[in-house]
Order: sequence, then C-alpha cells, then structure tokens
Amino acid sequence: MKIQASQAPIDFHTLELLPLGVVVVNAQGTVLFYNQREEEISGRRREDVVGRNFFQEVAPCTEVSGFAGRFRELMAQGGEGLAFDFTFPFTLGARRVRINLHPFRKDQESLCVIFVADLTEREQLRERLLQSQRFSELGEVAAKVAHNFNNLLSVVQMSSELAMEQGSPEVRKHMARVLEAVKEGTALVGRYRGIARSGHTLAQDQVDLNTSVATAADFARQFAEASSRIDGRQVGVRVNLAEGALMVLGDGGELREALLNLLRNAIEAIPEQGTVRILTSREAGMAVVDIIDDGLGMPPDVLSKLFTPMFTTKDYGTGLGLASAHAAIRHYGGTIEVNSVLGQGSHFHLILPDASAEG
Repeated sequence: MKIQASQAPIDFHTLELLPLGVVVVNAQGTVLFYNQREEEISGRRREDVVGRNFFQEVAPCTEVSGFAGRFRELMAQGGEGLAFDFTFPFTLGARRVRINLHPFRKDQESLCVIFVADLTEREQLRERLLQSQRFSELGEVAAKVAHNFNNLLSVVQMSSELAMEQGSPEVRKHMARVLEAVKEGTALVGRYRGIARSGHTLAQDQVDLNTSVATAADFARQFAEASSRIDGRQVGVRVNLAEGALMVLGDGGELREALLNLLRNAIEAIPEQGTVRILTSREAGMAVVDIIDDGLGMPPDVLSKLFTPMFTTKDYGTGLGLASAHAAIRHYGGTIEVNSVLGQGSHFHLILPDASAEG
C-alpha cells in the first residue's frame, strides 16, 4: 500500500524499515500506521494503537496539548512541514524526542506522517562522553598534584615518627593513627598517579571486606567527632559485620577510601543529630555492604547526578568523593545502588563478588 506525498509515493513497507519512529494519522488524529521502531520508543504495540485517536486515547495527557495544537494548526493551514523537540510521556517513561510533521493527501483525504527521533539515547551517550572527559581531566590534574602532595606526606611522616619516639604513650597512640593515615595517603597518591598513566592495572588481592569496613568506620567516627567540635552536630556510626571473613578481590586501600567517602557523605547528610549504620552480609555468592543514614535525603534530580565527577551540592565540595567511590567499586566488578527520599535519609547498597565463594 502506498500513500502519495507532494511528489513521490511513500511505501508503508519502506517506513517500516526506517530507524525513526513513524506514525501516520488522519486529520482527526486517528492512527493509521505505527511502525516497529515507534513501538520500541513508546512501549505500545501497534495493534493497541491503530484505529484509535492519538491525542484523546493513545496519549491523553496535558503534556501532549502543545503537540496536538501544532498538529491541528498544520492540518488546518497547510504547509510543507513542522519540526520541534518535545519531552513525551511514553509508557516506559518520559523521553526527549524530535518530532517532524509532514502533511500529505491520499485519495482526497488529508493525512500526516509523523517522524519520531529518540534524542534520549543521544543525550545519554553525550553524558557518558562528558564523564569520560572529566575523568581524563582528573587524571591530568592528579598527575600534577601527586608529586607535591607526596612531599607534604613525607614531612608529616617524619614529624610523626619523631613524636612517636619522644612522646608519651597517649601521644604515641595518636601518632600511630596519623602514620596509618599517611600510609593510606601515600597509597592514594599512587593510585591517582596510575589514573594518569595508560595501561594502569589495578591490584586484585584477596581483601577482607569486614576489615576494610571496620577501618573505614573508625576513621568515620573521628570525622564525626571533629565535625561535632566544629558545628555541634551529633552523629553516631554503628557497625554490624557478617560473621567470619568476607573476602573480595581488590585493593584494600582503595576499597577503604571508597567506603570512607561514602561514610563521610552520610555523616554530612545529617544536619543536627542522627546515626549512620554500616552493615556487611552475604547474598547469593556476593559480598554486600549497606550504608544507611537518617539524614536529609536527596531529590530525584540530585540522585540522578550523584556519581557524576565534579557534581556537588556542597559549597565546599569538589564533587570527586562519590564519583571516585563509584569508580572503585565498579573497577572490582561491583555495583552501587542508591535509594533516597527527601527528608527520610539515604541507603547505599554495595555489591561485590564474594571471592571466598569462588573457591
């Protein structure tokens, strides 16, 4: 079956093969044709759509009113066509599309072919490329900063070692923590240097996740205590570990740093008084860490950008802590899922392959 546009015939079979969504409607908006690509974009089957009024039955909502108005104007006044971008409330979720309307006549009847290009996938690809560029820029900055920062750590280490030799038992206790932090900082500098080098291979050692969690929680408590002295907030950190060792493959320092970034974020999300809980468990051959806070929570627009490098809602933030934590977990085959409700807190659910289950 063919329909006659201005000069050249249009074959419905040809429309079926196009990579664009295609809908043909009459002047009243009744759907006459609906191709396979449009089924994929909209999540609607053609047998459920053909013969029904597009604006009144297929997509009867306020968001479509602008689209319907442009369609009616074009069909009444004529013209060669009309194109515009539009956020459409499809069954599978709202998607950004580019609409092209082209009126034509067939057998003395006014019809319109609607081409639908899905811009959502293009925008998602652009965002992925932007994130890749940001990480590349981060690598360049890291390479420049690492050398100077390493020198500062060397000074801290030497001063701490002297204090260890000359100080009281209480001073030595605190200096031991400082030296442990220096060791972690030196390892962190090494990892950021690796980001700037192509072909950098991450360590894949057997790491007890319970030990990493306990160490990160200890540093998080110190951070919470320091915050309390500055702004009076009272935040407790509670730990509940799975029995026995919970082995994963990865770099212990990087995993501890990722966990600490997540814990610090949870502590900062509590405005006055509250609790951050961190729990480990085993689920179907996977090692699981849950970090739960009763803080402010996040709206959907913040949640969608949470792990984007250099995105932050804080006046003093760099936007790198959560992004680097997300990258570290992904490096070792893991995932981070986040559930958050504004005013009701947040729940970070980390999943890593259980190395002990592989044996």
